[in-house]
Amino acid sequence: MTVTNHLLAGAIIVSVIKEPLLALPLAFVSHFVMDALPHFGYAGNKGYGEALKHSLSYWVGIASTVTVIGLVILLIAQGLWIELVAGLIAASPDLVGLYNYTRDERHNQEPNRFIHTLHIRFDRVIQRYERPWGIYVELVAFTVLAIVLVWITRIY
Repeated sequence: MTVTNHLLAGAIIVSVIKEPLLALPLAFVSHFVMDALPHFGYAGNKGYGEALKHSLSYWVGIASTVTVIGLVILLIAQGLWIELVAGLIAASPDLVGLYNYTRDERHNQEPNRFIHTLHIRFDRVIQRYERPWGIYVELVAFTVLAIVLVWITRIY
């Protein structure tokens, strides 16, 4: 899933479950549940470098960046700090992939084999439904999650 959808899901979870000690770990776990659903990507890619070779990836990346920035600004403007934190926690596992890309692929450094192998194996298991047509699933998820967040938090 895109970072935007993870951010929205985390914000919704903490809005519904008012106890942060329960909601924040659930927001983190939601990342893996969402990534197990069909979503945008290219199956079998060896990492970010391979995915970036496809032109649709650039457009999805730009759209995701713009919507994340807008959502973060909106949450801050509304004073929804715990929702922002939960959203960032829900999106945080993607930072491992970004770290692997910038350190290992982009700078040609040798990765920590244990962590890299563990992450890649786990990632391949949960991301097996990553497909280009998953963009439609992402768009439906974004629409539903955005409507639910607005409804729950009364953001107008």
